[in-house]
Amino acid sequence: MWALNEEELKARIEEMEKLLEFMQARYEEMKRDNELLRRAIEELRRENERLKGGGDGR
Repeated sequence: MWALNEEELKARIEEMEKLLEFMQARYEEMKRDNELLRRAIEELRRENERLKGGGDGR
């Protein structure tokens, strides 16, 4: 069984809080990246449609 004293428990809690902060920040970065990728895909789709409908014979 776990036999951690109060000091060890506090240290573990601090480690976990730091890890949680890191993970939350990474999650926010991933959400921003996802939004940028979504916008880029939309732009590429519009460009693709424009080129298809352009009638330039290619």
